[in-house]
Amino acid sequence: MENIDSQKHNITGSPKYKLSSANVFVSPNGFHFIDHLDPVEEISPIIDGSALTDEEITYIERSLQSNPERVKHQIDAVKRHGEINGKRVLDIGCGGGLFLSKVKKAGADVLGIELSDTRAYYAKTRHGLEVVKRTIEDNYWLAFHGTFDVVTLWDVIEHVNYPLATLKSAAEMLKSGGILLIDTPCRDAFYHRFGEFTYWLSRGKYPTFLNTMYSAKPFGHKQIFSLAEMKSALEAAGLEVVELRRFHELSFPYSFYLKKLIRSDRLVKILLPFVHIFFFIFPIRNKMLAVGRKK
Repeated sequence: MENIDSQKHNITGSPKYKLSSANVFVSPNGFHFIDHLDPVEEISPIIDGSALTDEEITYIERSLQSNPERVKHQIDAVKRHGEINGKRVLDIGCGGGLFLSKVKKAGADVLGIELSDTRAYYAKTRHGLEVVKRTIEDNYWLAFHGTFDVVTLWDVIEHVNYPLATLKSAAEMLKSGGILLIDTPCRDAFYHRFGEFTYWLSRGKYPTFLNTMYSAKPFGHKQIFSLAEMKSALEAAGLEVVELRRFHELSFPYSFYLKKLIRSDRLVKILLPFVHIFFFIFPIRNKMLAVGRKK
C-alpha cells in the first residue's frame, strides 16, 4: 500500500477501462485509479462567496445535503467510538457544513476544511462554522498536529490526488487515541463488479456503473478502494483499524444516478418509483465505512 501514490506519479501501460469520463488504470497490486490530478496547489486560501447563487444554494440543500439519514449515520458512527460533547472535530471536505453543524450542536468544538468557495462560504454563513480553504497536506496544518479527537473524511478520499498522503496528513491531526472516520464507495461491491462485467461483456461499449464511479472532471472520483486496500492504507498511516464494513448509501438522490446512466428525463421519471422499491427490498451495500484509531 505504500506505493499507491508513487504509482499515480508514474503511470505506465494502457488503461484497463476507457470510460466516457475517465481512463482507469490498474496497478500491479490491483489498485484502480484514473490519470487525472487536480491543480490544488493553485487554489487560493481566500474564500470567495461571490459565486454562491440561488441555484448553487439549491444544489447544496436539495442534492448535496438531500439525505438526512446520511448525516445521522455519520454521527452514529462517531458515537460508537466515543462521546461528541467536549471533543474537537475536524471535517475534511466539509461541503455545506451540515455534519459539522450537527456535532457542534451536540457540544463539539468544530473546524472544517473545504476547497470549494461556494460550499465553504455557505458553511460559514449558513451554519456559522469556521472553515479553512487549504488542503490537509498544506504546511499551514503543522501547528494543529495532535490537537483533534475526531477527524472525518465523508466521501472525500475518492476525490483526492494522492490518497495515502491525505490519510497520513489526516492521521497527524489526531491526538493519541483519536479516531479517523472515512466513508467512500467500495470497489469490491455490486456496482463496481457489475460495471466491470458489463464492460468486459460489451468490449467497452457499456460500462454501466463504472461511468458513475470515475470522473476526470475537477474533483471527480480518482480512485475506488477495496476493503483490503483501505485497511492497508489506514495501517500505513499509523492507525489501528477498529471498524471496517460495507453498507448501503447513495450520496445523491436516485434520480441523479439514473440521469447519468440513462440521460433521458422522461425515462428517469418512469423508472424512479421502481428504483425506490428495488432499493427498499435490496439495500445493496455499495459503500464502506472505515474507522482507524491513533495509537
